[in-house]
Amino acid sequence: MNEYVVKIKALTRIWTGDAKGENNTLKETGIIGSLRWWYEALVRGLGGYACDPTSGDRCSLDQMKFKEALKKGKSEQEALNEQICLVCQFFGCTGWSKKFVLRILDKDGKIKLSPIESDEELIFKFIPLKEVSNEEWALLNSTLHFIAEYGAIGGKTVLKPSDESGRENAPHHLDFGLIEIIESKLSTSSKENLEKYVKSFPRNRTDQENPKWVSIKNFWCVKGKYLARQCCSISTYNNVLGRKEPKIQANQLSNQNDAISKWLAGSQKESKKIFSFKTSPRTFGFINPDRGIDFETIRDRLKNVWGKENGWKLLKGEEALDEMYRGDQNDT
Repeated sequence: MNEYVVKIKALTRIWTGDAKGENNTLKETGIIGSLRWWYEALVRGLGGYACDPTSGDRCSLDQMKFKEALKKGKSEQEALNEQICLVCQFFGCTGWSKKFVLRILDKDGKIKLSPIESDEELIFKFIPLKEVSNEEWALLNSTLHFIAEYGAIGGKTVLKPSDESGRENAPHHLDFGLIEIIESKLSTSSKENLEKYVKSFPRNRTDQENPKWVSIKNFWCVKGKYLARQCCSISTYNNVLGRKEPKIQANQLSNQNDAISKWLAGSQKESKKIFSFKTSPRTFGFINPDRGIDFETIRDRLKNVWGKENGWKLLKGEEALDEMYRGDQNDT
């Protein structure tokens, strides 16, 4: 029997908070939600369609229509394709449960109950509940590798680091969600095969493909560099977001009419679009072509704090995918 197991090392703490905003116990749902978010971004980046599960137009399976399609001789796969996207088929939606359960174990194989701390080795065990294709496992495998190489998992990833003496270890300046993959027993596949797979699913609900910017096509990353608060009046992070300095005015944009800065900075109800980490340094984020925010816009803002691309390089999402697939995932 195949083992659907991924061994990871947490480079930082991983936040899987509960409804009260506390992180006293490990919640697999926090990991699954994050995996789904990146899985959607990967599917879109490979040219496939994924609905937005937070919107009112998200996928749902009408059981009567589903059963009627089966009665007419359609296969289960054909009947599912008529109503729900390939991500919902794997992770579930209203009317259709997900195809797997996740068990998180410690390095000795015991169920992990306590919060994940930095330097812990863990086992992610994916147990199939329904038939799962090799391509679905390969997409999950690629999602985990992409997170490990370029992204982050779980909550609290929007926190920004600090270089200010005495503040480096303040709770709101800590890094969360960085992982390293030690070994993966999930299926692998080439980028070309997965592109062909995701594009084989129907795109009959493309009007609901929002938020469009959440795609690896719109992702960027700079490895080895981070943005941070330097002192009470200087923050490279705020500079890139377009926030005012000194720090006391950091919640105000330097130009209130700057739509780009407003989108990058987010709000209380909307996440920032730039993430930065001091542990295993990396900075990543997204562009939004619909709002006129392209890779050159981000590159220019990063140049304002890091100078010309000498010792650092902005890697576009598709370049990151190519780099990842060139690596041998079977070695992990």
